[in-house]
Amino acid sequence: MRLITKLCLVAVATLLTACQILPYDQKTRFTTWSDADLQPRTVRFPTMLTFPDNTMFFYPIYDIPPRSDLVLRGINCARREDGKLVVLARVQNMGSDIIAATPLLTSADLGAFRVAATVTTAAGELERFDAYQIVPLTVSSSVVLALNSPYVGLSDIRRIDVVADPDSIVPDPIRENNRLSWQGTLDPANPRCQVDR
Repeated sequence: MRLITKLCLVAVATLLTACQILPYDQKTRFTTWSDADLQPRTVRFPTMLTFPDNTMFFYPIYDIPPRSDLVLRGINCARREDGKLVVLARVQNMGSDIIAATPLLTSADLGAFRVAATVTTAAGELERFDAYQIVPLTVSSSVVLALNSPYVGLSDIRRIDVVADPDSIVPDPIRENNRLSWQGTLDPANPRCQVDR
């Protein structure tokens, strides 16, 4: 009886191990031996360790590159206690992959992506400021980033342009939904520049 139990446990463990190790290729079709025209799969060199880990025993699981769709959903303005302007940017990941935190080339900080804003004054002067998403952004989650306050006065601002991921770090093939602009004059007591997509 104990021998039968041991054999059953070994069989179940072997079956579960085989299910976890054998990969399923996305392009695989179930065919018979007579019409199997599948090309051999290319074996790429092991990639470096990243998060999320899309490797199995350090070999890539998928042949396709990761895809993300970073959408700038909206911008809004607020006034800090010291009278400076705060631009709030709401960003959402609508892609199929997580946006992992990597070293950014602009500042060497660790972040998933950067959101940049450009403020145009009545005199035509430009001021740029930005904010970083420090933690990874998971699929279909959204985040609100508070961009650093500009030095110009609230009454001098005439235009605000916000760009999500201006450095093109995120593998986003659709870049049409990464920009929003606002134009007008701000009330210094209660600044509002709400733009929604």
